[in-house]
Amino acid sequence: MKFYTLEWIKEVFKRYQDEEGPFIIEDKEVGFKPKHFLWALLHIYSKKEIPFIGDTLNIKDLEFLLQHQEFDFMYLVDLLRKEFALWFRENILNRDFSKESYFILAQEFLLLEEQLRKQIQIPLLDKMKKLIFDLEEIVEEKKPIEEFEKKKNKFFRLIKFFSIVEKIETTKCSELVERAKNVVEKAYKPSEKFGVLPSLPSQIEFKKALKEEFNKLFAPPLLTSI
Repeated sequence: MKFYTLEWIKEVFKRYQDEEGPFIIEDKEVGFKPKHFLWALLHIYSKKEIPFIGDTLNIKDLEFLLQHQEFDFMYLVDLLRKEFALWFRENILNRDFSKESYFILAQEFLLLEEQLRKQIQIPLLDKMKKLIFDLEEIVEEKKPIEEFEKKKNKFFRLIKFFSIVEKIETTKCSELVERAKNVVEKAYKPSEKFGVLPSLPSQIEFKKALKEEFNKLFAPPLLTSI
């Protein structure tokens, strides 16, 4: 099973390690040790949802870091979360995924730190709301459906993603998702049923698989050697 969050962490961490000169994020030079940079990357996750993340941290080392560089470290965490949120949103809007992959993305989304989830969710829902209005206008005024063609793919991707999120965990956006499905049904009468899942792991099984893959990539011995 491919975990998109771990792939992103691994890719950014590798860039940091391979950088010959200063590593720059939003015009800020980052000078932390590699293990501290990795700790900052791991802050995309909710420690409540996946507490095993804390097992990788040397608590005394982390406390020392926060005591002396808390502002710079948490500023780095904020910058990395911002980068991740942009990356995640761009993937949802611009890439097509299988239902299995949408399920993985939705599960990983629900494991993210709460404020980071909002950084992803709010802009995407705003985009979906605008597309709903656009398509509703076309349907109600009986305009040519071709006027929506350039927007169709992004709209369908948003519906697929949030439909599966809602299947896993009901959120406040459920009414908006249903409204989107309804207008698509009126406009296109699609044969595809959004949110219908194949046989896939439960949340408990998913977290277990994520933990196993995480330990392969970022086991504690690795963190003590970088």
